[in-house]
Amino acid sequence: MTKQVTFEKIVGGGKALGYLDGKPCFAAGPLPGEVCDVVVKREKAGFAEANVARIVQPVAERSLPAEDHYLECSPWQNVVYDRQLELKRAMLAEAYSGPKLHLPVTAMTGAKKQIGYRNKLEFSLRKGEHVDLAFHARGSYEELVALPEGCRLGSEAINKAALAIAGRIEALKLAGYVETVTVRQSVANGGLLGVVALHQVPKRAWDDLGGLGLAGLVVTRVRHRDAHELVWHDGELQLEEKIAGLNLAYPYDGFFQTNPPAFEDALAGILAAIPKGANVVDLYGGVGSIGLAVAGRADSVVGVEVNLSSVEWSLGNADRNGIVNYTAVHAPAERLEVKVLRGADCVIVDPPRAGLHGRVIDSLLEAGPARIVYLSCNPATQVRDVQLLSEAYRAQGVDGFDFYPGTLHLESLVVLDRI
Repeated sequence: MTKQVTFEKIVGGGKALGYLDGKPCFAAGPLPGEVCDVVVKREKAGFAEANVARIVQPVAERSLPAEDHYLECSPWQNVVYDRQLELKRAMLAEAYSGPKLHLPVTAMTGAKKQIGYRNKLEFSLRKGEHVDLAFHARGSYEELVALPEGCRLGSEAINKAALAIAGRIEALKLAGYVETVTVRQSVANGGLLGVVALHQVPKRAWDDLGGLGLAGLVVTRVRHRDAHELVWHDGELQLEEKIAGLNLAYPYDGFFQTNPPAFEDALAGILAAIPKGANVVDLYGGVGSIGLAVAGRADSVVGVEVNLSSVEWSLGNADRNGIVNYTAVHAPAERLEVKVLRGADCVIVDPPRAGLHGRVIDSLLEAGPARIVYLSCNPATQVRDVQLLSEAYRAQGVDGFDFYPGTLHLESLVVLDRI
């Protein structure tokens, strides 16, 4: 059953706010001033969450979407891009306009491409008369939306590879075992690497899954969300990318930025904030994409990373690029010894969406580096953390970056100097 809502504004996280029977109603996709038919997906005493069924009265900033399933992957895909950037700048300004912390938005940097910008797409499979690539319908764990041509947020080559893998899975009658199909691509050299993740491993040989012309194809078993067990592979197990002039390698199951050109825009802001000759600690260092890039300006860089594989890859990337002033520590950021931070002039943090652990805040305040450079994928938790650090640090402004055009997400960069 649909209900009609007039949406009034965009709130934190990018959702639109309207009122349904006097109760706040949130939905992904509407713009301020639009009237929409919605389907309520979740209702609580104080609010409701809904999915858009139809835009009854669109605003003038609407354009044609690139694909039919845009609400599942990028609900602002049919919004003129300049307007998207205005909305994201306003979201960031609102996040930083509280009574305890007010920072001006000094820049909002758009992406170079609005379509085909992702170097990684992960699909589910919808199993019917045929096996189709699919995304989960927005707000649903059960409903799948078929993608007969893939998704245009990735390149044509990524989609062709994913469709070929799905076709081979159908031909071999393996669809019932498959959790996801992922294809990653190197922007630098175009190489493609496919990953078929299974929730159950049948007893069989796997060589007939290969021969699809990819640089590598991997079959894994999902142990839990962030751990896959290697079952079989054909070809490469890694990809290579060029970031800020560095040649970086990362494994098929490792984290890497999914829009490298947009990431390089943010990285330029980080590099500009690193004092020449500084001793730097890079928390949440991953395979070294930030820490190794700043090594050319710094006297020394210590990367700190909880994932042991990523630590090893970061050290390998240092060797690959002839960087000798980079070391890495295997530790969760919240358990890092404070003495490591005490030796730093500058600490870089790029945490997951949850933001900084309370122990990290405490350690930074105790160690007191002269500068903290904070890149975030979630301005809401960044604001919380910057407020907690404000007893000893001040920032002059916040810069926004649009890594994911068409979506409700943005990245934000704050440089904090010790008072």
